[in-house]
Amino acid sequence: MAKSAAKLQSILNKAQMAMKQEHFGSALMLYRKAHALDKNNHAILFRLGHVLVTVGYADEAVEVLKFAAKRKANDLNVLVLLSQAQLMQGDIEGMHATLDKALARDPYHELVIQTKAVNYLDSGMMEEAKEVLDRVTDLEDTGELIQMVRGRYLKDTKSYPEALAIFEKLSEDSSVLDSTRRNATYELGAIYDKLGEYDKAFDCFERGNAWHGLGRIAHTESLQKTWSPEVLANIPTSTIHDERPVYIAGMPRSGTTLMEQVINAHPLGGTVGECPLLLQMRTRSMVANLDQEKIDSYAKEYIDLLDRRCGSGKLRVVDKHMGSEKDLGFVSKVLPSVHVVHALRDPRDCCLSAYTQNFGANVLYSRDLKLLGEQYVVHREMMEYWKEHLDISIYNCVYEEFVSDQEQSTRSLLDFLGLEFDESSLKFFESKEHVNTASSMQVRQPVYQTSKHRWKNYEKHLGPLLEGLGKYADGVHATSGIL
Repeated sequence: MAKSAAKLQSILNKAQMAMKQEHFGSALMLYRKAHALDKNNHAILFRLGHVLVTVGYADEAVEVLKFAAKRKANDLNVLVLLSQAQLMQGDIEGMHATLDKALARDPYHELVIQTKAVNYLDSGMMEEAKEVLDRVTDLEDTGELIQMVRGRYLKDTKSYPEALAIFEKLSEDSSVLDSTRRNATYELGAIYDKLGEYDKAFDCFERGNAWHGLGRIAHTESLQKTWSPEVLANIPTSTIHDERPVYIAGMPRSGTTLMEQVINAHPLGGTVGECPLLLQMRTRSMVANLDQEKIDSYAKEYIDLLDRRCGSGKLRVVDKHMGSEKDLGFVSKVLPSVHVVHALRDPRDCCLSAYTQNFGANVLYSRDLKLLGEQYVVHREMMEYWKEHLDISIYNCVYEEFVSDQEQSTRSLLDFLGLEFDESSLKFFESKEHVNTASSMQVRQPVYQTSKHRWKNYEKHLGPLLEGLGKYADGVHATSGIL
């Protein structure tokens, strides 16, 4: 018995270290091993649920966390994590119901209030967010999480002086969590950027990124070797065809959320958001073992997901996920009728925007300007490779062209997707649907052009980025249209 307990503790120690080092695949494997050794351990269930949410395995996370909630009904942290897994599933009603259950048990629980308010902010529901925050207005001392979300509410409603005061205090307070200080530093940068104080803003973004470890970039040569023309020719194509899938590929902050919301606003359009299912499927089998049975089973599983999330009434359903350029060959085999939209944006603006965005545990390469530039090059090289070697249509949608002529660009995009033009797609910003991405505030506004050439405000700081971009250091080098 003692030996078994020691083995379990060793696995948990390794899992915790993997999480700390942001090796999430290893952490997931280790927590699954721990769970297999002790299936009813509430702490293990919670940690397994946490890593499942982190890597995007929403369905499994919901199952694990619901079981954890039954094991220990008074643990509201489990309910908060469950609500986030439900959000990833697109179950907004379920998410709010879970948070309301938690609030019924403790109306002043800091994490629950923060999560509820943030979810309203991400849906553009400012009054509802304020109502949640007003519940704790009279408390003498509110915790750092409440202060953070109150600061964000003030920032989002353009009360910049009040927001600055909150974030400056949090960023300098050594008694709060490191993650809170880091998040507050990013928020300070965003406000200074809005105020035109670009040197102060860049200093904040630089400090925010320094809190993280550096990530790694993909390598074009190894990716192309993995998906050589010979390999692609030996992988069968699914016999199951469905015209609904729309796959949006693009670097972070390239306009992928804008394209998603334009399509989703169409009466016959829908979205499953940043759905990791296809990328998860890719890891289940070696490329050499992808036979007809596996490919068809993957196709059926994915189409079943579309049915559950969007029903049969939508003619086109968007799926977008960062890093999708690595496995587009696999996607084309599973979904041979897929419509691929390639979101492009001036690489200087695109990469700068990613650098200034707090992605947390995601997009690890965004923490370094030179790495960002190098990853942009890999992304472009792989997309060119796919355009040459895949038997699917890929539509370039250049952000700068889109914001210069929204209606014509929208018409062209919808035409590529086989959808008739509808005015609703021009008014995507009126939607109250939840947007769980870094662009949640931008897509609540009409198309604007102030993000064009933003990089010029920071030009003196961008030497490493321009070096990493190489031949793309002077622009996007592409136009909208089918290639």
